[in-house]
Amino acid sequence: MVEEKIAETYPGKVDVGDMPKKYDCFGVRHLQMACMCFTMISLFIARGSMGVAVLAMSDENRKNDTTVTIYDWDKKTQSVILSSFFWGYVAMQIPAGILAKKFGGKPILLFALLVNGCLSSLLPTLAALGGWMCVCFARVMMGLSQACLYPASHTLLGQWFPPKERTGISGLIYGGMQVGIIIAMPLSGLLAETAVGWKLNFYVMSGLLFLNAAVWYWFAASSPAEHRMISKEERQYIETSLHSGGSQKSMSTPWRRILTSVPLYAIMATHVACTCSFVLFFVDMPTYLEKGLQISLKNSAVLSALPYVGMWIGNVGSSLVAEKLLNRKLLSVTACRKLFNSLAMFGIAGGLVALSFLGPENKSLAILAIVITNTMCGFTVSGFMVNGLDLSPNFAGVLLSLTNFAANICSILMPIITSVILRNNPTDVSRWRLVFLMTAVISAGGNIIYLCFASSERQEWNDSDYCDKKSGDPEELKALKKQKEAENL
Repeated sequence: MVEEKIAETYPGKVDVGDMPKKYDCFGVRHLQMACMCFTMISLFIARGSMGVAVLAMSDENRKNDTTVTIYDWDKKTQSVILSSFFWGYVAMQIPAGILAKKFGGKPILLFALLVNGCLSSLLPTLAALGGWMCVCFARVMMGLSQACLYPASHTLLGQWFPPKERTGISGLIYGGMQVGIIIAMPLSGLLAETAVGWKLNFYVMSGLLFLNAAVWYWFAASSPAEHRMISKEERQYIETSLHSGGSQKSMSTPWRRILTSVPLYAIMATHVACTCSFVLFFVDMPTYLEKGLQISLKNSAVLSALPYVGMWIGNVGSSLVAEKLLNRKLLSVTACRKLFNSLAMFGIAGGLVALSFLGPENKSLAILAIVITNTMCGFTVSGFMVNGLDLSPNFAGVLLSLTNFAANICSILMPIITSVILRNNPTDVSRWRLVFLMTAVISAGGNIIYLCFASSERQEWNDSDYCDKKSGDPEELKALKKQKEAENL
C-alpha cells in the first residue's frame, strides 16, 4: 500500500521495486536537523539571557558608572519582567500549533527569528523610554513570536524524520535548548561586565538572530517535498518510512477526539510538572546563586549555565540510548517512554529535596545537586517530549501546543509564586527550601499520573482517512483494521 502511494506521487518516474528501503547516509534531512538545532539555540539565547541581564540592569554596584544606565528594580519588579515573556508565550501556544499545521514550520519559525531580532535590538531604547513596563512589552512580544518554537519543531519532526531516527534526532534538536542557555548565561554575564554594559547583550543577540534567519530561509523547508536540494532517493526513503507517500492532503483537525484523549492528558500532567522545575532553574537560578548561595554576579552567571551542560548530556545521551533500546526491540515504546520519564521526574524531585537542605555553607554540594537535578531533567526528551509524535505524527504540533499551553501557565505563575514565598528577600535560604520542596512534590506527582495513564499507541484519528472511515461500512473497517495490523507485523 505504501509503495502504491509513492508510485502515485512520482508517476512514470519511480519503479516501486527499486525504491530505497534504507538511506542511512548523511542527507538533506540532517541539514534540516542542523538548521532546527541552530534555531533552537538562537531563540533560547534570546529567551535565556534575560535572567542575567535583569540583574545587570539593576546592579547597584554600577550605579556610579556614568557609561551604564542602572534601573531601580526590586525583586518583585524583576520577577514581573522575567514572567512577562511567558504571558505572550502562553497566549499564543494553541494558535501557534494550528498555524504550524496549516502553513508549515519554515515560515512560522522565520517570522519568530525576525521578530526576536528586531525586539532585541530595540530593547535598550524601549527601557530608556518607558522603564520596566516597556521592557515587559518587548518580552511579551518575544513570547508571542516564540510560542511557535516547539509546535513548529514538533510538526517538522513529524514531516522530516523516520521513526527509527526520530528519538535520537529529537534529542539533538531539543538539546539546542540547553546549548542556548549554556551560551546565554555566561555570555550575558561577560557582556554585562564590559564598558558598554548590559546593552551590548541585546545587540549581540540581535545580530545572531538575523544571521540565523538568513540560514533558515536558505537551507530549511517545511517538508522533504518542498526542499530544493533533496535527492529523489532520500525523499522516497523519508516518505516511505513515514507512510506519507508525499501526500499533501489537507487534514481537518479532529478536535473532539484529541481533547478526549486520555494519553494526551497524561503527557500534559508531566509536562506541567517538568515546566515548574525548569522555570524555577531557568528564571530564578541566577538570583539563587547570587543572593541565596552568595556567589558574585559574574561567577553566578557562569555557574547558572553549568546545570544546562548536565541537562544537555542527559538530553542527548538518553535519546541515543532510548533509540538503541527501541530499534533493538528491548523495550516497547510505551515502556521506554515511562522508564525515561520516571528517571527524569523522580530524579528532579530527589535533587530538589537534597538542594532544599543545602545553603551557602555548602556551596559546592548545592551546585552539584543543581547539576545532577538538571541532568535528570534532560531525560524527559525520551519520555513525554516525543510521546506526542508516537500518538500522532500528523498532529504532533497541535498536541504539543495544547500541553505546552497548560505547562506554560506555570511559566507565568512560578516566578510570581517564588517571589511571594521569598517575601522579596532572596537571601533567606529557609524560604528557598519551601520553593524547592513544593516543586519536588509537583514533579513526583506529575510523573505518577503519567505512569498510570500514558500510552504510545498510534491514535486512529492520526489517519488522513479517519473521517471517511468513521462513516464507512463496519465490516469493511474491520477488514482494513486486520490488514493494517498484518502490515505492522
